Formats: sequence, C-alpha cells, structure tokens
Amino acid sequence: MTRQVIPYAIVVLFGYIGFALPLPILPQMFLDPVQSIVPHLSLQEKMIMLGFLMASFPLGQFFGAPILGRLSDQVGRKKIILYSLGGTTLGYLITAFSAHSAAPWGMFLGMGFCGFCEGNVTIGQSVIADISDEPSHKARNFGILNACIAVGFIIGPLMGGQLADPSVVSWFTFATPFWMAACMTVLGMGVIYFYSKETLLHKPRGEWHFFTAIWKGFQTPKLPRLYIANFFLALGYFSFFRFLPVLLEQRFNFSPSSLSFVMVYGSLVMMISVLIFVPIMAKRLGSYRSLTLFSLLLALSIALCAFPQTAYALWFTVPLAGICLSVTITNGSLLISNTASRDFQGQALGTLSSVQVLAEAITGFLGGLTAAKTDSLPLYTGAIMSLICCIILFQAKHRNHHA
Repeated sequence: MTRQVIPYAIVVLFGYIGFALPLPILPQMFLDPVQSIVPHLSLQEKMIMLGFLMASFPLGQFFGAPILGRLSDQVGRKKIILYSLGGTTLGYLITAFSAHSAAPWGMFLGMGFCGFCEGNVTIGQSVIADISDEPSHKARNFGILNACIAVGFIIGPLMGGQLADPSVVSWFTFATPFWMAACMTVLGMGVIYFYSKETLLHKPRGEWHFFTAIWKGFQTPKLPRLYIANFFLALGYFSFFRFLPVLLEQRFNFSPSSLSFVMVYGSLVMMISVLIFVPIMAKRLGSYRSLTLFSLLLALSIALCAFPQTAYALWFTVPLAGICLSVTITNGSLLISNTASRDFQGQALGTLSSVQVLAEAITGFLGGLTAAKTDSLPLYTGAIMSLICCIILFQAKHRNHHA
C-alpha cells in the first residue's frame, strides 16, 4: 500500500469505528423493558422504530454517496472528504444530543445527516483507483481498505459496549458512544488535512444530475448486472450485520458487552480473511468466480447463524459468515472498479454505494417489521438475498459463455 492510500485508510478505519460504536447498544436502547428510551411503546413498535433508525443512516448515504463521488471527481479527493467529515461530525453531535434527551426522531435526523455526509469509503476507493496501475495492486489495496473496515468493526463495538455502561464510568450513557464517534471523525479530518495528498489527475467533463448519474452507471456496458448482483448481496449481508445482534438480544438475552464480543469475533475473522484468504482466492478463482461461489456460501452461513438454539454454536457459525463476508464485500467493489473506466471511478463507485445503502435502508425498514414477527426471519431473508446474487452472477456468466 502506497503512502497516498494510508491517510484515507486511516480515515476509513476511524469512520467505521465511529459507525460501529453504537451498534451493540441499539437493541438495548430500544428493546430493553427497563432502559428503553421509548418505554411507552410495545415490543413490536420498538422493533419497528429500531428498524427505522437503522435505515436512517443508509437512506442519507443513498443521496449523499453519488454526490460526494462526483464532487471528488471534479473538485478533488482531499477537499471533498474534509467537507464530508465535517458534516459527519455535526451529524454525530446531533445524534448524541438526541440520545441524551431520549429523542428518537432527533436521532433519526442526526444519523441521516451522518449518512449523507459519509463519503470516506467511496473516496478512499477512488483514491485506490487513481494510483493503482495493475489489477493485482488494486485488489490488494481494496482488500486492505476492507481490512480497515473489519478492524473498525472490532474496535468500535468493544468501545461502544463499554462507553454506554455506567458501571465502567458513572457518567457513561447511551449518548457517550455518539460523542466518541464525533471525536473520531474530527481526528480523521486532522489526518487528511496534514498527511494526505491529492490523487485526482483527470476531471470529467459535462453536466451532472443526481438521478441521471445513477442511471448512467446502469447504462454503462457490463455494469448493470453487477450493480443488481451487489444490491442483492448487500441485502444479504446488511440483514446479517443489523439483525444478528437483535436476534441474540431477544433469543439469548445478550447484554451490550456480550453483543460487542460476538461482533468483534466475526470482524476479527473478516480482517484475517481479507489479508490472507482473499488474495489467495483472487489468484486462483478471480473476482467474478470468487464472488459467485462465496455469495452462495454466505447464504448458507447466514442461515446457520439464525438456526441454532444455543449460543455456543456462534463459535462455529460466526467465523464461517466472516470469511464469506470478507470475500464477497471485497470482490463486489473490485468488480465494479475493474469494469468502469478510469475517469468514471468516483461516479461508478458512488453509484455502487447508493445501490448498497439503498439495500441497507430496505433491510432496516423491512427487517424491523419482520423481526417484530419472528426474530430469525431477517437473517433467513438475508440468506435468500445472497443466494439470488449467486444466481444472477451464474446466469450472466453462463449466458456470456454461450453468446
């Protein structure tokens, strides 16, 4: 990894630490009969509200990611990521104030604004595309960026579970993880300002419009089917990320600390797999076949996580899902970048982010509704979505082979 990528990788790490900080506390924050910030609601209504909160961040990303991607293509990577981090800081501050005041609608607003301004991954991927001359280098750098995401999901839940626990420090509350997320984002701004260099060399020409830009990605040869496959894949893995903690809290009465350890365990496996296993698969199978095979295996592993009635099974099911997630998430982005032209990287990856966060928003809305009926249903639904991704890729490859 070159020096040019390091500051953006650090910002991605800080961003995902901030994003993951509140994840272990959200089920207790809404669903716990004693500590819920909405105690007057029924369990089903609390579950639905939790789903809406989970959907607010990706809904903001849906509109923000392609705009930030395009602006980074026109204005420059460094300047736009600084603006986006400033907006994300403000969003976390709004969320923290709202959590402190037990105002869920303020939390929806704050998280939605965070999502709109969250452009670090898209811009980081664009930087990699700017500086990577060979496919092998790009695959390695994309893998390292995803390893930073995995590390963020290791550190974030551990910190979040402790920062919301008043038995650790008397003044810790549900709002503390959001204050810390704002601090992490400010630290990321300092890293970019002092240590990053601009990597954009070619600026696109012509007018740009939001929905036209998204549609342009779908009109580019070979990209539409990859976007659709990534959409169903994202439905699968976001169902897993978002609702495995909810299932564990409901089925096994896990505390925020216990949930954080489960999330860290899976993220640690993801990080190791990204650094060791993903490059091996890239050399032996290539990105397309790796994504096709492991989207099928991801479907099976998600279903296995939803099935057991004993918590001890998580020692075996969570690592399987972590390995499959590392391969599919890395290769899903890599296929889009390899297929898009060099001057279309920011826009193509921004469109991919919109596709992914639209899927995340849908899992939040519908997952909350289905979890209110059966706690394991969101995970089984996610398994089916991952299977559909595999079918789309397999049929496309088979069709091209006979064309």
